[in-house]
Amino acid sequence: MKCPKCGAEISDYARHCPACGTPIVKIRPKRVCTKCGAEVPDDATVCPGCGRPVKRREHQQPHGANAGGANAGGAAAMHGSGFMARIRQSWVRDKYAWLQAVLPIVLAFLYHINLLQDKMSFNLMNTALIFEGLIFFFGYLDVKEISQRPEMYGGVAFSSRYMYLSYFLPVMSFFERRQLPGMKRNALYPIVHAVLLAIFAILMLFTSDEVMLLEVGGAL
Repeated sequence: MKCPKCGAEISDYARHCPACGTPIVKIRPKRVCTKCGAEVPDDATVCPGCGRPVKRREHQQPHGANAGGANAGGAAAMHGSGFMARIRQSWVRDKYAWLQAVLPIVLAFLYHINLLQDKMSFNLMNTALIFEGLIFFFGYLDVKEISQRPEMYGGVAFSSRYMYLSYFLPVMSFFERRQLPGMKRNALYPIVHAVLLAIFAILMLFTSDEVMLLEVGGAL
């Protein structure tokens, strides 16, 4: 590599020319996952968006006689810590989606079951308000967070329909969320939310009917 000002030979890693002191500005292209479009850090071995294994840049590959051993050791280390790494990446990128998928259902049901002896209509109304309020809160945080990601282009990458579904009906928006740029296509939060929601609805009906029968029996 040569200095653009004086023509002196300089190292590929130099920040200044050793001869004339001219700053060397290098423009490094971004690494983008070919599967989901997420930006991949230089030192990453898996895509932070979809978890797909990615190759390092050429200058980061090990050289020499120990290259094979280094590759084998790196592969073993990657497989050994791959599961936990995927969990951490999923939490970092999808934390509000996971919170929206689980927490509103759990907290609403705990309120419902603990105050079940109160007036039934009041209990059901408050349970619904707690559930929908938390759904809206975490949906708002999730839309706000993902709209700031580079691959979302300030929110242009998703529709207003998706945004409103995220606020009020995540059981539908979660499956659409997985198809957005940079998202993991096989993320489990849509399925977990759908299963929990079905269990929540069944338990609500069961416990409500049981209390109503007890009230009727007591009145008789």
